[in-house]
Amino acid sequence: MLYAAKSHIGLVRTMNQDGFSVLPELATGELFVVADGMGGPQAGDVASRLAIERVGLYVREHLRPDSDPGEILLSALATANAAIYQQACENVSYRGMGTTIVCAFAKPGTLYIAHVGDSRAYMLSGSEFSQVTDDHSLVAELVRRGQLTQEEAKHHPQRNIVTRSLGTEPHSHPDLNLYPWHSDDVVLLCSDGLTNHVADDEIRSFMEDARAVATVVDLEQVVDAMIQAALARGGTDNVTVLVAVNREEAGNK
Repeated sequence: MLYAAKSHIGLVRTMNQDGFSVLPELATGELFVVADGMGGPQAGDVASRLAIERVGLYVREHLRPDSDPGEILLSALATANAAIYQQACENVSYRGMGTTIVCAFAKPGTLYIAHVGDSRAYMLSGSEFSQVTDDHSLVAELVRRGQLTQEEAKHHPQRNIVTRSLGTEPHSHPDLNLYPWHSDDVVLLCSDGLTNHVADDEIRSFMEDARAVATVVDLEQVVDAMIQAALARGGTDNVTVLVAVNREEAGNK
């Protein structure tokens, strides 16, 4: 597996509430996570950090060769949700904090994607490119109902309102999906700091660039270019990008 990730504070915010983690060489694959905290500067940072830590810890401790990775991911998210919610209940300065999260677990032949909120996953497989997560947000729901166009959603005054998150309620409701994971497939996880400024066709082009690289250094340059594209258009939010390329059959796992 070839992967690279970077998080940037952006050009407007005073704190980076995004976070990411990579756990390679687990029992049956690799785990990639991106989270985007919310609930005030300090609280959002706490929520995203807790989510990343608890998800990673749970997967590392419970994943076995005979485990169902999807079930492990859902249990990890439930554990993280409980930890964030408890902290919010116990500390008045953390009241209402939460985070979006998107997780990818890659094992030979299969990619598991679990998410809550509007942080996204995209896949490039052969000539097929798609956003493989559905945003849990007010404007996304209005688009799905036909009440807004995609273009109207980009400029809607309530475009930052999420309808599902991790840690704001006693129980969370993640989506989980499985996809074939072939050699040279590419997955991108990102916060909305990227997708608010960079269009899907541009994201596809960057992912095609990622598939063509041979080294981690080259892949890091692609990640940097994606972040710079968001910054060049205002950088109004924290920007986090994580890209993984399946080199399994090529012997570069």
